[in-house]
Amino acid sequence: MNEKTREDIALFRYGLIAPLLNGQMEPKEYFEQLEGKVHQIPYYGERTIAAKTIQEWLLHYRRNGFDALKPKRRSDRGDSRRLSPDDKDHILEIRKESLHMPVSVFYEQLIKRGEIQQNQVSYSTINRLL
Repeated sequence: MNEKTREDIALFRYGLIAPLLNGQMEPKEYFEQLEGKVHQIPYYGERTIAAKTIQEWLLHYRRNGFDALKPKRRSDRGDSRRLSPDDKDHILEIRKESLHMPVSVFYEQLIKRGEIQQNQVSYSTINRLL
């Protein structure tokens, strides 16, 4: 998710909490209006939003301002969730022995050799690594 998308989502969230910030509506009445309503949310598409979620956004905004309404970046961004650093190093060492081999065949060889389990590490994970 890029910065523009995060900004659009924050603006959407601000738009929902603005009537509460301005004092235009009473919270109970406002939440009753929003109950069951489907919203077109940037990046996420059509969703209904719980009153509790809107209350959390309001709290985050009051404590930390507009930036608190932006979705957080993934803490594991750019890292593999399936392969440890040692596993990555080991697979890359094996790959050095067979650089000519297509990745799909190399993946099958890793499974046959027992280096990885097919149900634990996908082809896509190995392909991204290589």
